[in-house]
Amino acid sequence: MMVKIRLRRIGSKGRPFYRVVVAEATAGRNGKFVETIGIYDPVSQPKKLEIKEDRALHWLRHGAEPTETTAYLLNKAGILGTFLEERPTHKKKYSFLDKRTPATAATTTEAPAEAEA
Repeated sequence: MMVKIRLRRIGSKGRPFYRVVVAEATAGRNGKFVETIGIYDPVSQPKKLEIKEDRALHWLRHGAEPTETTAYLLNKAGILGTFLEERPTHKKKYSFLDKRTPATAATTTEAPAEAEA
């Protein structure tokens, strides 16, 4: 049984709200899941992210693979860093996080001042 840690949308139209769940890889986005380990609300200010660290680490240790978005959220919560300290050989698997962070920062920087005519 291949399990993934991913987001399950439960919000209404125009107001997304997600649960962070552990589900079989073959299950649909909002299909059956094994366990709910957290919530993510991208609309509230500041964005709300609550993940049960002990359960997330349990599933990571037992081979659950987070999706790219969920891996980013786990990294932001500090959970993925804890896991990678325990198992440094897995760092290569999550190398995309290093590439995503500078790109995200580049889009939020101010545009260079235009030259005066």
